[in-house]
Amino acid sequence: MHARRLLMLALGWIEGQNMVYDRVYADDQQRDLPRLAAELVARKPELIYAPPQSAAVAARQATRTIAIVFATGFNPVGAGLVESLARPGGNATGVLSVIESLAPKRIELLREILPGTKRIGLLGDPNDPRLAGERSALAPVATALGMTLIVGEASNPVEFDPAVARLIGQGVDVIYGTGTLVTNLRGRLIEQANRRRLPVIGSNLSWVEAGALFSYGRSQDEQIRCSARIVDKILKGARPADIAVEQPTKFEFIINLKAAKALGITVPQALLVRADEVIQ
Repeated sequence: MHARRLLMLALGWIEGQNMVYDRVYADDQQRDLPRLAAELVARKPELIYAPPQSAAVAARQATRTIAIVFATGFNPVGAGLVESLARPGGNATGVLSVIESLAPKRIELLREILPGTKRIGLLGDPNDPRLAGERSALAPVATALGMTLIVGEASNPVEFDPAVARLIGQGVDVIYGTGTLVTNLRGRLIEQANRRRLPVIGSNLSWVEAGALFSYGRSQDEQIRCSARIVDKILKGARPADIAVEQPTKFEFIINLKAAKALGITVPQALLVRADEVIQ
């Protein structure tokens, strides 16, 4: 969020002068989103910036008039946020993280680094549609490669550590995290997994910076820039209905060589050459 505020500053929006932020957080409690969204709408903001798609859905359920901008969309049409990507048609628009699941690509990269992987732990929030989406995408890939997919579920921070412990207890070779809750608690996941010398893979730079073995996904910088530009357009008079949902154009493969060495993993030189960034 700090990076987005800096971008807004660069676009001429200065907090305390021509911009006021009213910040609301669910603290990883998805069930609180509808209530928080309704309370926020009652305060009549000019625009609601709701990066996670689940937050944007809650905001849209609370208002059909206040502009909503999401920053990590994955199926905004199916979620009822927009009528189409080209012409949203309502009061919401934003940025896609992915057009389709990147799970198969991540598993392909994993196999190149750890060809002996047999058991994949998929960790997510059952209330977050991304868990079901990633599970559906991963299952056929895992079967084709002779792997077993084991799903761990946590719907709040209290359930999180036990869910990680169960995956570890089931003998997984790697943990693949997905969704808002797991992303927010990625540090806790990686700390627990690495104590057992288990690698974790994620979706973007923030995962690698927290200690994940590697990530593959949309460029975080691009995502933040795109969402900030959309917010800027709307505040200057554009209608969300007319602003096409921005689709990803740049994907990043980032390797954490420091984590690999700590885990006793040798990353093939061919992969290091292909990586967009290597953290030493």
